[in-house]
Amino acid sequence: MSQHVARYKVFIRLFIIVALTLIAILAWFSFMNADRTPTATENSRALIGGHFELVNQLGKPVTEKDFLGKYMLVYFGYTYCPDVCPMDLQIMADAFNDLTPEQQDKINLVFVTVDPERDTVETMAEYVSFFSEKLIGLTGTVEQINNIKKAYRVYAAKADDSPDYLVDHTAYTYLMDKDGTFLQHFNHGENAEEMAVKIASFMNK
Repeated sequence: MSQHVARYKVFIRLFIIVALTLIAILAWFSFMNADRTPTATENSRALIGGHFELVNQLGKPVTEKDFLGKYMLVYFGYTYCPDVCPMDLQIMADAFNDLTPEQQDKINLVFVTVDPERDTVETMAEYVSFFSEKLIGLTGTVEQINNIKKAYRVYAAKADDSPDYLVDHTAYTYLMDKDGTFLQHFNHGENAEEMAVKIASFMNK
């Protein structure tokens, strides 16, 4: 009788151990397969980009939908910028030239003014031609420019009220995916070859 009870207790203990193990395994699988809460990085990516209505250097109205289906390098600056903008736009053009012809067909180069009061369609057309025939210049009303600045989390403000004012602004080059979502940004003065390698790595995924 005592042996029977002892065996029964052993059986119960084994049953409990197995049951707890199965519960732990199921809980682990449930956790691994559950929808993840977006990380801070993912949330910040979702906050960059979005709808805009502007005019290109040919005077044609464009929106973000006109750029879907291709990657996009986007830089915010202004044509009266003495040094930072020309440097970064030249780096963008050089990085583009380092891509293969097939890769070049998959990306648009975009320059958005943060100084719409001076950067007219004609001014943008002349300016972008200095860097690349592929560079698209975008301008618009003050309200339209403010809207795209907000969408891309871009800071820009006049440094003073003089007629030849400078504009303090964010100096990032944004790489956007084919669906318009943010992939990464490049800092001012980024190496063109390294930028091209990073762009190509996204295209090859």
